[in-house]
Amino acid sequence: MQIKRLPEFEKEFKKLAKKYPSLESDFEVFEKTLVLNPKNHKPISWVWENKKGEFYKVKKFRCQSIARQSKYSGIRIIYNYLEDEKTIELTYIEIYHKNQKENHDIERLKNF
Repeated sequence: MQIKRLPEFEKEFKKLAKKYPSLESDFEVFEKTLVLNPKNHKPISWVWENKKGEFYKVKKFRCQSIARQSKYSGIRIIYNYLEDEKTIELTYIEIYHKNQKENHDIERLKNF
């Protein structure tokens, strides 16, 4: 499985990691479980012509730096999963905290 990150995702991730120090280690744990079952999250159900893969939104992301005990930390992750006969590819598109941004960037998904 190939795992990629868009440059915009990298920038957002670094910004959030400064605010939430445990984000990097929490993300590593998340990524290990995501690789095992990439379709286990809420699909974003838009249909565009020439769509490449399926888009998913992760709402249940646990971040130890956020002072809650639940699995709902407020961090949202948007990714694309593409599986065909040649490759399996997972691309991280966007990461944000729900208090900083109301919803994901539709234009970024369309441009992907």
